[in-house]
Amino acid sequence: MENNLPVNIREYQELAKKALPKMHYDYINGGAEDEHTLRDNIAAYGRILLRPRVLVDVSNIDMSTNLLGYDMPSPIIVAPTGSHKLANPEGEVATARAAASCNTLMVGVN
Repeated sequence: MENNLPVNIREYQELAKKALPKMHYDYINGGAEDEHTLRDNIAAYGRILLRPRVLVDVSNIDMSTNLLGYDMPSPIIVAPTGSHKLANPEGEVATARAAASCNTLMVGVN
Protein backbone atom coordinates (compact mmCIF):
# COMPACT_ATOMS: atom_id res chain seq x y z
CA MET A 1 0.00 0.00 0.00
CA GLU A 2 1.72 3.11 -1.22
CA ASN A 3 1.14 6.10 1.08
CA ASN A 4 -1.09 3.82 3.22
CA LEU A 5 -3.95 4.27 0.75
CA PRO A 6 -5.63 1.01 -0.28
CA VAL A 7 -6.14 0.51 -4.01
CA ASN A 8 -7.69 -2.95 -4.22
CA ILE A 9 -9.94 -5.27 -2.25
CA ARG A 10 -7.06 -7.25 -0.74
CA GLU A 11 -5.53 -4.09 0.71
CA TYR A 12 -8.91 -3.06 2.18
CA GLN A 13 -9.19 -6.54 3.70
CA GLU A 14 -5.75 -6.15 5.33
CA LEU A 15 -6.79 -2.85 6.89
CA ALA A 16 -10.11 -4.27 8.10
CA LYS A 17 -8.37 -7.27 9.62
CA LYS A 18 -6.11 -4.94 11.62
CA ALA A 19 -8.93 -2.60 12.68
CA LEU A 20 -11.72 -5.03 13.64
CA PRO A 21 -11.99 -7.65 16.35
CA LYS A 22 -11.26 -11.10 14.86
CA MET A 23 -14.84 -12.32 15.35
CA HIS A 24 -16.27 -9.29 13.50
CA TYR A 25 -13.73 -9.51 10.67
CA ASP A 26 -14.35 -13.24 10.19
CA TYR A 27 -18.12 -12.68 10.08
CA ILE A 28 -17.91 -9.85 7.52
CA ASN A 29 -15.25 -11.52 5.38
CA GLY A 30 -16.83 -14.97 5.37
CA GLY A 31 -19.76 -16.61 3.66
CA ALA A 32 -22.63 -18.84 4.70
CA GLU A 33 -22.34 -22.57 5.31
CA ASP A 34 -19.68 -24.11 3.02
CA GLU A 35 -18.97 -20.75 1.34
CA HIS A 36 -19.66 -22.11 -2.19
CA THR A 37 -21.24 -18.84 -3.33
CA LEU A 38 -18.39 -16.82 -1.83
CA ARG A 39 -15.82 -18.86 -3.79
CA ASP A 40 -17.91 -18.62 -6.97
CA ASN A 41 -18.17 -14.83 -6.61
CA ILE A 42 -14.41 -14.48 -6.07
CA ALA A 43 -13.75 -16.65 -9.13
CA ALA A 44 -16.23 -14.66 -11.25
CA TYR A 45 -14.61 -11.34 -10.34
CA GLY A 46 -11.22 -12.91 -11.10
CA ARG A 47 -12.36 -13.56 -14.67
CA ILE A 48 -13.10 -9.86 -15.26
CA LEU A 49 -10.12 -8.40 -17.03
CA LEU A 50 -9.37 -4.75 -17.60
CA ARG A 51 -7.57 -3.91 -20.80
CA PRO A 52 -4.91 -1.32 -20.03
CA ARG A 53 -4.62 1.47 -22.53
CA VAL A 54 -1.45 3.48 -22.68
CA LEU A 55 -0.76 6.82 -24.28
CA VAL A 56 -4.45 7.76 -24.10
CA ASP A 57 -5.45 11.26 -23.05
CA VAL A 58 -7.27 10.90 -19.73
CA SER A 59 -7.32 14.56 -18.76
CA ASN A 60 -11.07 14.94 -19.48
CA ILE A 61 -12.77 11.69 -18.48
CA ASP A 62 -16.43 11.88 -17.51
CA MET A 63 -17.72 8.83 -15.65
CA SER A 64 -21.01 10.45 -14.67
CA THR A 65 -24.22 8.58 -15.25
CA ASN A 66 -27.92 8.72 -14.49
CA LEU A 67 -29.69 5.96 -12.60
CA LEU A 68 -33.45 6.14 -12.29
CA GLY A 69 -33.36 9.91 -12.73
CA TYR A 70 -30.54 10.45 -10.22
CA ASP A 71 -27.36 12.05 -11.60
CA MET A 72 -24.21 10.48 -10.18
CA PRO A 73 -20.51 11.29 -10.70
CA SER A 74 -19.70 7.62 -11.36
CA PRO A 75 -21.54 4.33 -11.86
CA ILE A 76 -20.72 3.19 -8.33
CA ILE A 77 -23.44 2.53 -5.74
CA VAL A 78 -23.44 1.01 -2.25
CA ALA A 79 -25.04 -2.43 -2.38
CA PRO A 80 -27.39 -3.69 0.35
CA THR A 81 -25.42 -5.23 3.18
CA GLY A 82 -25.97 -5.66 6.88
CA SER A 83 -24.20 -5.59 10.22
CA HIS A 84 -22.49 -2.24 9.60
CA LYS A 85 -22.34 -1.66 13.35
CA LEU A 86 -19.68 -4.36 13.55
CA ALA A 87 -17.36 -1.91 11.78
CA ASN A 88 -18.72 1.46 12.95
CA PRO A 89 -20.92 2.38 15.94
CA GLU A 90 -23.23 4.44 13.69
CA GLY A 91 -23.79 1.45 11.40
CA GLU A 92 -25.83 1.94 8.25
CA VAL A 93 -26.34 5.63 9.07
CA ALA A 94 -22.58 6.23 8.68
CA THR A 95 -22.62 4.31 5.38
CA ALA A 96 -25.56 6.36 4.10
CA ARG A 97 -23.77 9.59 5.05
CA ALA A 98 -20.64 8.44 3.24
CA ALA A 99 -22.64 7.58 0.11
CA ALA A 100 -24.39 10.95 0.23
CA SER A 101 -21.08 12.78 0.62
CA CYS A 102 -19.90 11.07 -2.58
CA ASN A 103 -23.18 11.97 -4.33
CA THR A 104 -24.00 8.32 -4.93
CA LEU A 105 -26.81 5.96 -3.97
CA MET A 106 -27.10 3.46 -1.15
CA VAL A 107 -29.50 0.64 -2.00
CA GLY A 108 -31.86 -0.44 0.75
CA VAL A 109 -33.94 -3.55 1.21
CA ASN A 110 -37.43 -3.58 2.69
